[in-house]
Amino acid sequence: MKQISFCLFFFLLFSACGSSEQSVSSEVADTADEVTVRSIVVTDSIGIELGDSDYVFGSIEAVDHTSSGNILALDRAACSVVEYTPEGEFVQRMGRAGSGPGEFLNPLSMTRLSDERVVIMDINNGGIFTYLPEGVYEGKTPVQYNEPILFISPSIENTFIGTINSWDLVDEELVVTASVARFDLLSEEPLTVYWENAFSWDFQDISILLKESYFAQTWISDRRGNVFVAPRSPDEYIINGFTAEGEPTITIELDIDPVEKTADEIAEEAYFWNRRAESMGSNGPFNYQPDENRWMVHSMGIDSEERLWVRRGTEETPTFDVFSLEGEYLFKAELEGVGGPRGLFWEIRVDEFGILAYSLDPEDGYQKLYTLELE
Repeated sequence: MKQISFCLFFFLLFSACGSSEQSVSSEVADTADEVTVRSIVVTDSIGIELGDSDYVFGSIEAVDHTSSGNILALDRAACSVVEYTPEGEFVQRMGRAGSGPGEFLNPLSMTRLSDERVVIMDINNGGIFTYLPEGVYEGKTPVQYNEPILFISPSIENTFIGTINSWDLVDEELVVTASVARFDLLSEEPLTVYWENAFSWDFQDISILLKESYFAQTWISDRRGNVFVAPRSPDEYIINGFTAEGEPTITIELDIDPVEKTADEIAEEAYFWNRRAESMGSNGPFNYQPDENRWMVHSMGIDSEERLWVRRGTEETPTFDVFSLEGEYLFKAELEGVGGPRGLFWEIRVDEFGILAYSLDPEDGYQKLYTLELE
């Protein structure tokens, strides 16, 4: 149990079913190079290096919007969720560091439910915390699983989607089953499972756990019931769509060339994640070795016009393939002014209220939260 607890703690340091016969396949390989290329531009930023603490970020881990369009940012280092107006004016702060009611030790993920409550996951302090939209602490739901739900995104009827691992001993061998599933605050079992991967693992090779579970896939969901899951593969660009209940809706595939990482890029990526784990207090051995090729699909988003944004992991400049939810390739979008290896560390969230971004490895040495728009 101590070893398994270490695995849980290690992962907490990181700041993603049904019959295929019912799915609709959309082959877009022949149109990918023919679509219009549009620009994404930075319109504003929130964040300063020194000064007013309401505008200084320690470690942004997740961002979202309220239904009025206000911006929510989970700052893991500050142990709180900060709310701003669309113009960047401070509104309120939810939570603070501590172990008391409404306080956090290591908040790792956050989203807004359909009824406006803000949900924050902090397994170090006992589970899932909820705040009312006016910033009042509502309560804590103890985690019912043998591993925390992480990297949550909203779904229908106050449910949310996240990744979870289960651990079983089979013939004296540790078998991990990684899943992307839908939950609510009361269920003891996942409501719906969209992706699953079982693999054997020993405690000597953390890279297997990362590659087969935590970094194995990415997903996005929205409050209208759309769910999309994609493998983070170095040689396959494929996205599978589902209803909230797990019925397949569509499969989107794109034919793009794999991109090999340079030796410097591999070294920089390994250094970044090893340093990040150490800075967050890792108390065990960690020697992450990245894949030799970049991921085909980095992350995804769904905008107000029900378009699926798929970020290519192969590009240093943040680049999105944008599809209709029926699989039609609409256009490509590229973020202006961001390039080179540092572009790979930009996190960009697209939702029904706009586009938000921040860098995990900011060039200025301190984080800013950027608002973006499509030209």
